[in-house]
Amino acid sequence: MRRIISRRAIVVAALLAAATASIAQPKPIKIGLVLPYRGVWAQLSEPMERGFQLAIDEYGPALGRPIEIIRADDELTPSVAVQRFNKLVSSDQVDLIAGVIGSNVAIALSELADRAKKPIVFSGSFADEVTGKYCSPYVARTSFSANGFQFNAGKYWASKGIKTAFILGPDYAAGHAWLGAFRRGFQAAGGKVVQEAWTPFQKTKDWGPALTQASTSGAQMIYSIYAGNEAAQVVKQHAEFGLREKLPLIGDQWVYDEGLWPALGDLVYGAKFIASYFPELENSENKKFVAAYQKKYGKVPEINAALGYDNGKAIMLALGKTAGVMPADGAQFISNLRSLDFDSPRGKIRFNKHNSAQLEKVYVLELVKQSNGQPRRKLLDTFAGEADLPQCEKSF
Repeated sequence: MRRIISRRAIVVAALLAAATASIAQPKPIKIGLVLPYRGVWAQLSEPMERGFQLAIDEYGPALGRPIEIIRADDELTPSVAVQRFNKLVSSDQVDLIAGVIGSNVAIALSELADRAKKPIVFSGSFADEVTGKYCSPYVARTSFSANGFQFNAGKYWASKGIKTAFILGPDYAAGHAWLGAFRRGFQAAGGKVVQEAWTPFQKTKDWGPALTQASTSGAQMIYSIYAGNEAAQVVKQHAEFGLREKLPLIGDQWVYDEGLWPALGDLVYGAKFIASYFPELENSENKKFVAAYQKKYGKVPEINAALGYDNGKAIMLALGKTAGVMPADGAQFISNLRSLDFDSPRGKIRFNKHNSAQLEKVYVLELVKQSNGQPRRKLLDTFAGEADLPQCEKSF
């Protein structure tokens, strides 16, 4: 009898311990973080993930629940991303999905999120169609649209006396979105795009034919957008063609990304480009972010880290509106996120009615050599970001 009682006591004690543990350890919020960890944009993913994790560390504890991050490599390929999304939703049972840099991937996942009614918050994915043609009450973007970033860039360079431009870019959705916005703004301000060259995305190794076209086009500048290894190759080959003085290569923050500086060497000096963020920005939120990032990772953050941080912070703040409880309707979570208004390292973050963050300010920068021989970003000018294109036809 004593042995039976003893066994029963053990079982009861175990059940009580399990119940106590379940009370003490609330169910974690699961977030699928989808990024291209391999391929031409792999170097963008590491700082973006680091920035995202920093925001989770900073704002997650206030929710009173553990945050579990499940990473997935989309390989910058829509078909692969679809497989990863399905696994995250069905097998891993995530509450929401974050990350995503490639617009080609984002467009594919936007349709899936809408069908699955699973919220997804993009940290990059700048093509206008993401929150335009493919808009959804289950999809949001914490970065900005191509039109928001590039339209006024076109107007800016035209206002500085550059009246003719040669467009050079990767032949895929975001490439056409970025440079299409630049073209519209440039032409609206009296500029003329004399010629365009589009290179196969992720496949081009030789930019010689395009650079030859540019050199004989009569343009005053090449305007371009590339990232990762492709950006490094374009900048190097442009210099090898002897075009640095004759036909400057002007672009955005990813053409001259800090991660490329060691590979480019002296080619960075004199480079001019537009940016939505740089670590020397004089605002309190950025100073705090830079200090925390350097303490945790031993590096100065760049644009990809800032975008990842904003992505994580927005998600945490949206969850804070419901005390860490994920709404049963994923669209309600996105609605909560859309109502946010907060300071970020790159400026004020607000969302439009179609769930896309608005770009408050764009910075015009030049890379100059410091006395210690290292590059430094010099602020030349600023201008306001533009609104998104009015492409969304759904009513939220």
